[in-house]
Amino acid sequence: MKCKILQILLIYLPFWHTNVSAQCATQSNIYSFSYGGKTYEVVKELKSWVSAAACAVERGGYLVEINDVNEQLAVYNGIIAAGISSTYVTVPDGGGAAYVWIGATDKKTEGTWLWDGNNDDAGINFWNGKGATGLPIASNYNNWGKSNGTGTIMEPDDFQSNQDAGAIALAGWPIPTTSLGIAGQWNDININNAIYYVIEKKSSVGIKEMNNLNNIQVYPNPCNNKLTIETNSNLNEINYQVYNLSGKLIMTDTFENNNTINTTLLNNEIYYIHFNDGISSVIVKFIKE
Repeated sequence: MKCKILQILLIYLPFWHTNVSAQCATQSNIYSFSYGGKTYEVVKELKSWVSAAACAVERGGYLVEINDVNEQLAVYNGIIAAGISSTYVTVPDGGGAAYVWIGATDKKTEGTWLWDGNNDDAGINFWNGKGATGLPIASNYNNWGKSNGTGTIMEPDDFQSNQDAGAIALAGWPIPTTSLGIAGQWNDININNAIYYVIEKKSSVGIKEMNNLNNIQVYPNPCNNKLTIETNSNLNEINYQVYNLSGKLIMTDTFENNNTINTTLLNNEIYYIHFNDGISSVIVKFIKE
């Protein structure tokens, strides 16, 4: 029996913004996706946090505000899907790793972390303090770097008293270790670093969708030995990648005249499948049990 898809997290699509005056970023350097009724843009241009926030406002949004683990996974997978290399830049005060800006900052008051992606010195206070001695405010979500990914919270640490903006790491740090955090977790770095960034917009108004994979279905879900895929698109033109919750690539393949994915060798846990037909992409959550 067919089972209902649990959740489609991301729909990636090319788009044309109706505001032609937004020239702070070149359209060819922007990778866009939707999640939870919002639009996100991964901008592959080097900017300081302040300049990135200004561009986000110019484009009708703000630097991304991450409020729960599902949005964290959506944003991180969006960064990966944008094709950003984990070594595209080196941030010396970030342990030599590469990063992407998010809307977190404590530039107004040291140690008081706000979601202030439009840089107006106001926003939700989600964290106060440093590392293991810091605390989330009102149980707000955070994903600060932890020792080896799961140990003691190590960030933010305000290294050299000069780190006032938050960013998602694309590798463990300090390179080549993971003693302060792993890929996907957040670090505080110098606000003047020039790196890529993610813009969040509240709605999809002004966007022309060109998505051929809207109708994709995956069943049974949960699954045991295989997943069956149904779509109006030509499966022979679709490739897929399977990721675990940590964002690690588990398998990649094409369909080659069949419509199933063999899941026999997967561990019993939650995964995400990234489907791509060269025009649009979608990520679907499934459970192996």
